[in-house]
Amino acid sequence: MQIHLACDHCDQLIFIDVLKPNQVASCPNCQCKLHIGKKNSEQKVVALSLCAIIMLLSALFYPFISFSEQGITQTITLLDAGKILFAYNSPFLGVLIDVSIIFLPLTLLVFFVLIHIGLLKILPRKYSIKLLKLIFKLIPWVMSEIFLIGILISMVKIMSIADIGFGLSFYAFSAFIIFYLMCLTQIDKKKLWRHISHSDNSPIICSPSRAIDNNLRACHICHLLTSHTQCSRCHSNTFFRTPSSIQKVIALLVTSLMLYLPANFYPIMHTWVLNQDEPATILGGIMTLWKMGSYPIAIIIFIASIIIPLAKIFVLSLLCYVVSYKNDIDYTAQHQYTKVYQVTEFIGKWSMLDVFVVAVLVALVQLGALMSITPGKGAIFFAGMVVTSMLAAHAFDPRLLWDKENQLSNNNQRDIE
Repeated sequence: MQIHLACDHCDQLIFIDVLKPNQVASCPNCQCKLHIGKKNSEQKVVALSLCAIIMLLSALFYPFISFSEQGITQTITLLDAGKILFAYNSPFLGVLIDVSIIFLPLTLLVFFVLIHIGLLKILPRKYSIKLLKLIFKLIPWVMSEIFLIGILISMVKIMSIADIGFGLSFYAFSAFIIFYLMCLTQIDKKKLWRHISHSDNSPIICSPSRAIDNNLRACHICHLLTSHTQCSRCHSNTFFRTPSSIQKVIALLVTSLMLYLPANFYPIMHTWVLNQDEPATILGGIMTLWKMGSYPIAIIIFIASIIIPLAKIFVLSLLCYVVSYKNDIDYTAQHQYTKVYQVTEFIGKWSMLDVFVVAVLVALVQLGALMSITPGKGAIFFAGMVVTSMLAAHAFDPRLLWDKENQLSNNNQRDIE
């Protein structure tokens, strides 16, 4: 059985035969990876999901990290980070931490098990569609692996002034992340959508071309090819291109830039030593690490907190400019812009690293008048900046890079009509 689809990045029509395990199908036009052959994927997803659930639940009920200074010991669990942020009037950060590293992945893992043991066949079709839509929209917002890196960086920051100990929960949480990431590699989205409906509009095309050239729309949810304004499989509205993509991206980038400025101006955290406040901005914290000799950590945080956010805003702005004002883009440039967009979309959430470092330090370093750390306003602005920049990346339609000016305007008009 052939799989008929259009490349998400360049709109090239592709017909893929059944793939052998680990065989990869790539777009012949832009070389983007389209599909990977999997064997016994349902069983593997269920097994890995159950292992991840067990590890995550185990991580919630045992000591996570301990911090000792001058005979005073502070021990925290995985849930304490969010609780302490709530206590310091940072509910946004508290919710972000709890949802993105615990509740969201746990919910997704339960859904992974259910949909791979036959839930989609039991549920009424409309609820199965809603469930798959929800799952695939939530997956990009899980940030447990970034939180783990943030923990390790936090430990480097404070191990020179105190004794650090890792509890059983830390190792369980690390195992959970490994199982979760392995589980994601086994999920076959196209196969799950075929459980909903086997409809597969497979138009006969004499020569390879793009979907838009054949009056076909690729559903942005389930990727079914259709010539209608509504997808017959998931009932989503279909468009030749994402409506108002450039306008949405620009609006979100402006918002992101407006949040980025106060994020660097205000302290991201406050360190209290003997009741004396020592505020630290993002750049100030990086300089402190550099002076301490923690050069690799300083470089990692500098890249994640300074370079990546600015680079992401610059790249997305450049892509919007290219789509809006450059009429003829050669193939090499189209290919390069597409690759740059893929990298930008992938690394976007890693800017959250500094926020997680602050969350861990706030939860761990609470020794009363001797020493304590509290979150600053900068952390809230920075988290908001990361979220809006991620939304901007998701809003950009990379297929616009491959469209000709007259082709794009004609099909935009038809979308409006």
